[in-house]
Amino acid sequence: MKLSKEQISEIAELLDCGMICFYHRPTGTIESHPDPNSPFFDPEPWQDTIDRIENDWGNYDRFEKMDSTQGFQLMEDFAYSLTDEKFRDKIIERLSRRRPFRNFKNLIDSSDYRQSWFDFKKNAYIDFVKKQIEIK
Repeated sequence: MKLSKEQISEIAELLDCGMICFYHRPTGTIESHPDPNSPFFDPEPWQDTIDRIENDWGNYDRFEKMDSTQGFQLMEDFAYSLTDEKFRDKIIERLSRRRPFRNFKNLIDSSDYRQSWFDFKKNAYIDFVKKQIEIK
């Protein structure tokens, strides 16, 4: 499978938004829809896409989003990438509490490291997509 940098970046962004992505090999197009297992999933606006994928399943490659363990590891990796030891320790401490994802988000959103986090996560998702391409 040969995807362009732009396609890899698009898939990474869609996965980060919680979508499930599919690459249609014959046309080189990317399809996506929300996770049907989500309690908030409404199939109606996505039914055409879902049907198109199901009716041609053999020509699609599916890309998965990170699971919660991988997402948690990503937050830890970001913390350890920081040179600001005080803020790094604050992140690690917040990750050890109940609701680590919420704690991390609240801390990052009100910090000077917000954009650094988005850049770090984007690059990690691009690598995550590339690894999925390698095994397909």
